[in-house]
Formats: sequence, structure tokens, C-alpha cells
Amino acid sequence: MRKNIVHSGKKSADGRTYIDYDWFKEGIPTNINLAEHVYIDTSYGFSAFHSQKPEAMTLGKGSGCYDRASFITGVNGSLSIGEFNILNGTTFICNKNITVGSHCMFAWGSVVTDSWIEPGVSLIPLRRKILEKTSTDIHRMIPYSGELDPVIIEDNVWIGFDAVVLPGVRLGRGCVVGSKTVITRDVPPYAIIVGNPARIIRYLEADDTDEAKSMAMQNFLIPIIE
Repeated sequence: MRKNIVHSGKKSADGRTYIDYDWFKEGIPTNINLAEHVYIDTSYGFSAFHSQKPEAMTLGKGSGCYDRASFITGVNGSLSIGEFNILNGTTFICNKNITVGSHCMFAWGSVVTDSWIEPGVSLIPLRRKILEKTSTDIHRMIPYSGELDPVIIEDNVWIGFDAVVLPGVRLGRGCVVGSKTVITRDVPPYAIIVGNPARIIRYLEADDTDEAKSMAMQNFLIPIIE
């Protein structure tokens, strides 16, 4: 496996960041801020990153993008992803704002979106018009007109494979989203939620609080000191 790469100071003269031995040669857009020790397996995951914001995305220290994790944005999309996250083949669709805390895990096939298509877009004449307009766009961007509602994912969240997180949702700290679950509403901290429609099946012990971590460290150090 390729070693972790430090992106700081590695930008090319055109402002884009290029990954050594990357099969996709377009590089990472200039308006993406990468912290130290970020791992990205290929810049292809940013091929549909169309945000025009000056600081459109931050990817925190120690986070990794594996198996072509993808970031699909409109011109006003903005993403903030914290430290030590595992993004494994997940897809972020962002036309407004998606915020992810730290120490989260996203399994393959999972989707997080802050955008939703209004019911009227399902009309055939309107869909034809959208597709015709897309065909004339050099970037093949699909014109978006629908509901935009930010998504917030707090620390220590685990999202299972093929799960879908829809607009306006807040996932509480330490919650677990089961495989193929569709999330349409807020999830409380430490809840395990599964299914479609989603339902909470139990709650986990809150063992990642500052107090719990401090107690765990004390229990770990006492035998060493003795």
C-alpha cells in the first residue's frame, strides 16, 4: 500500500495538488485544503468537484480517502471533514454544506447528500430539458433545482455500506447507521439505527466522552505505575 503522503507544500505551479503514481492526472482542485498526513488513493474522486468557493473543502489531519471516495459538488458546495476519518468508497453530494466531525467511518457504497430533487422534476418534459442542457455542458454538470439542506455528522459515527443519509439530517455523536439504511431524520447520540424506514434498535454506552477517556487512561496507567 502506498505510504501516507503529506500534502503541505506539495502543490504544483498551477495550484493543484498531484499525487505520486496517480493514474488520474487532473490533480486535486486548488480550493481544497488538505491537512498533514491525509491519504488519498486517487484524485479521480475530485473529478466532479465543481465548487467555486475559495475554500470549498477541508480534509482534516490523518483522514483517508480509499477506494475512489468521491466528492460531487455544485458551484456553491462546501464540505468540512474533520480529523482521522475513514472514507472508504463513499460518495458525498454537496450543493450547500456537509460537515463531518472526527473519528468517523464510512463504508463502501454509502452516500451522504445535502440535495434532493423536487417531485416536479420527475416529469418527463422537464427531465428531457435537463438532460439536453447537460449534454452541452463541457463538464456535464446536471443543472440542479431542488431542496438544499445541510447535513451534520458528529464525532465517532459509523455509517454502514450502501447506507444513504439524506438532506437536513444530523447524526449524533457515536451513533451507528446499519447497512443499506436510509436516514431521513436526525439520529440521537449513541443510537444504532437500521432499515428503511429506519428505526432505532438500541443505544450504546457513551464510552467516548472526555470523562470516560480520562478514566480509561487512569485504569491503564495504574497497573504500569504499580
